[in-house]
Amino acid sequence: MSSSRESDLNVLTEGLAHRTFQGDEQILDTPDFPAEVYILIGGSATLAAETPFGPHPVASLEAPVVVNLRRAFGGAPGLTRLQPSPGAAAAVLPSGEAHALLFDPSPRGQAFRRLALASIVTHVRETNDAMTKFFDSLTSRVKDTVRDSGEFKAAGKAVEIDLAKVYDLFDAAGLNPSGLPDLGLQARHLDATEVLVKAGTTGDAAFLLAEGRLRVSIRIPGVGEEALAILNAGEIVGEMALIDDAPRSADVFAHEGPALVYVLSRHVFRKLLETGDPAGAPLLAGITIALSRRHEEAIHKAAAFRVIAGPF
Repeated sequence: MSSSRESDLNVLTEGLAHRTFQGDEQILDTPDFPAEVYILIGGSATLAAETPFGPHPVASLEAPVVVNLRRAFGGAPGLTRLQPSPGAAAAVLPSGEAHALLFDPSPRGQAFRRLALASIVTHVRETNDAMTKFFDSLTSRVKDTVRDSGEFKAAGKAVEIDLAKVYDLFDAAGLNPSGLPDLGLQARHLDATEVLVKAGTTGDAAFLLAEGRLRVSIRIPGVGEEALAILNAGEIVGEMALIDDAPRSADVFAHEGPALVYVLSRHVFRKLLETGDPAGAPLLAGITIALSRRHEEAIHKAAAFRVIAGPF
């Protein structure tokens, strides 16, 4: 573990209650379970989506990582369950405190944002990878059944974000898009249907959508193009490039008209994280919330795909 990561963990976990999990423990995402966020400091945990056929694994998480983060943002209940490995240890953070820390400009808030952002990006990537591998492993019989029935397109259609029900990034963080250039972001205008991101390419920037809409899609072997989402103002896309050099996992282009995005480069992102500039706290907090919502959407889709496959 890097010294900076160890320092962040020490700052975060000081004074928090610690818990060691037994091998058969399950942490359910239901109202009768405490709304707690766990900072896993030892061991691992498996995150699974709840389905009628039982829990469907979507991510394998290794310490140090923040787990159950969505409980801090009022995520939909009954969506997931968490199974820590035997002997896994965690510091326990009440969800209200986790939410407050996300916007806290103090060193403790800075430490939490760094770990939370790294964790949620890992969660999203693991869930998307698990979804792709699941389809790769299906038999041709199941694929033919899915195509013939038409259920795949019905359950896998593009998700329209309902901004009346969820916070967009700008509202959640109290951000005015016009102030983003002051933080080092650059504006970019897209013509209708212009490609912003191409799957398989590498990049070093994320994009905050200020005006218009973006369409996100992937190509699933044996099935074809699958629309993942239609993004509205306040959403972020391409966030994985802020963390690593892995190829882009989806195509993104302007949807049914022009769009305006603000480009957040990896350099600016890391500078805001590492310096702990208080001015960057709302932006980083908003990105974390947006990514948490993105992860919830991915889990919903993974669960739907598992249902479509049926019992086997």
